Amino acid sequence: MHPRLQSGASGPALNLSNPHMGKWRHTVALPFLISLSGCIEITTYVSPAASGTVIDATSKKPIQGATISVDDHPGLFAQTNSDGRFVLVPTTRTTHIFVLAPYRSLPPGGTIVVFADGYVSREVVVNNGADPLLVPLVRVR
Repeated sequence: MHPRLQSGASGPALNLSNPHMGKWRHTVALPFLISLSGCIEITTYVSPAASGTVIDATSKKPIQGATISVDDHPGLFAQTNSDGRFVLVPTTRTTHIFVLAPYRSLPPGGTIVVFADGYVSREVVVNNGADPLLVPLVRVR
């Protein structure tokens, strides 16, 4: 033990209860503890995700150039490729939040509208973009 800290040692005693030291510890410790506890950046999905194939209902052949749009989200759309396949990527929003538990966002469900020239449009309800869709379209007569 340090000689000045021993009881009965000669000389001035070391003052361990400095009032400014306690404030300094809290000033430094609080932001550090908050950073460890879960102030994070999260990405939240604000529109549905979907993927799948659009086919002709009668011939079962893929429909190239079909448009897939999202109800309530104008400007968000995808088009099918030569195999009739499409991927509709959801829009996202980034937010900084304080969380004590892990957070995972899934794309919300919603309604997509599938249409192609010469075919009747079709609305399809999607749930979290989990499974690929098979969307048959009927030809206009």
